[in-house]
Amino acid sequence: MGTSSGSNINHQHSSKMLPPRQQPRPGSLQTSLSLVSSEHRLSPDAQEPRSNSDNVHESPTESASSQETWPTADAVTAKKMENGKIENDCPEQSVIRRVSSADKITLRDIARERVDVISEKMHRLPDEFLDELKNQLKAILEGNGGSQNREEFLILQKLVQSRSDLTAKTLIRAHRAQLEILVAINTGIQAFLHPNISLSQTSLIEVFVYKRCRNIACQNQLPADDCTCELCANRNGFCNLCMCVICNKFDFEVNTCRWIGCDLCSHWTHTDCAIRDGQICMGSSVKSGSGPNEMLFRCRACNRTSELFGWVKDVFQHCAPAWDREALMRELDFVSRIFRGSDDPRGKKLFWKCEDLLEKMRGGQAESTACRSILIFFQGTM
Repeated sequence: MGTSSGSNINHQHSSKMLPPRQQPRPGSLQTSLSLVSSEHRLSPDAQEPRSNSDNVHESPTESASSQETWPTADAVTAKKMENGKIENDCPEQSVIRRVSSADKITLRDIARERVDVISEKMHRLPDEFLDELKNQLKAILEGNGGSQNREEFLILQKLVQSRSDLTAKTLIRAHRAQLEILVAINTGIQAFLHPNISLSQTSLIEVFVYKRCRNIACQNQLPADDCTCELCANRNGFCNLCMCVICNKFDFEVNTCRWIGCDLCSHWTHTDCAIRDGQICMGSSVKSGSGPNEMLFRCRACNRTSELFGWVKDVFQHCAPAWDREALMRELDFVSRIFRGSDDPRGKKLFWKCEDLLEKMRGGQAESTACRSILIFFQGTM
């Protein structure tokens, strides 16, 4: 069973997908790519004992999806106080005051005005003013202003996405900062505004017109691996190497049960999305096609199934020894929710084992003890 997808640029396909989202490397597995931190919380139901026969498709209301943004910038240095007055030595503000009102442009101007008109204006503006525009958009994308920022972003995005003149041909004439802003608005990803991210003009244009993956850690041309499936052909900007086929988002988690990879078509799905969407359920054995049912994952991209017990076993045997306490509890909770509705003996025992270990760890059991216990459990299964 394929284990988990990742933001790997050199993702390789094989008859059996590598556990989880890793590149082959002698002696150890790849650790998590942590360009963006994702918050993971245990399901509220993990706080109380529960039966594996209830709520088969239960999962958190929010998708286990990506935070497709760059980490928040450092706080601005405090203003200096001298002789009882505030001394403002911020160069951006002094430059902005020298820009005439006729030359100033706004984010909405960039979102709605012709590319060549805005480009010409931006070439006349100082870099400090352009940096301030990008900082304004960063603040909007970070969402710290609440609903007001959200509404402003939706306005900007609607303005950009409703235009028919923003093509690869016209965007060649865009100012560099203008193009970065347009891409950030279109994708909702503030990483394109980050000073340490420097993609070529061609790459930015390809991201905007959905010919290159918007995940900066991936950046594969689309469709990835020249995939001809209906999903890759018809979903703008979708990358089968790093995005969930259900929520269309990516993140930077590897070595985890958070993602499920299809053995057959090599597309990836967030586990939470699969649970919520009913893609995890009981079915006939994948190996024999008959006999007792087992818990299966049905891939939305190819509509074929893969078994889940062996996948979970592979993930834990390869990765559990490297997990810290929080990660181990999170992974046990993922597995508990996957197998909560299991009817087969192995699946039931795995559910009960995860629930038991979660309860013991909440009571103070060391993660090393819990890890050893679950690995011994898997060693005793076929």
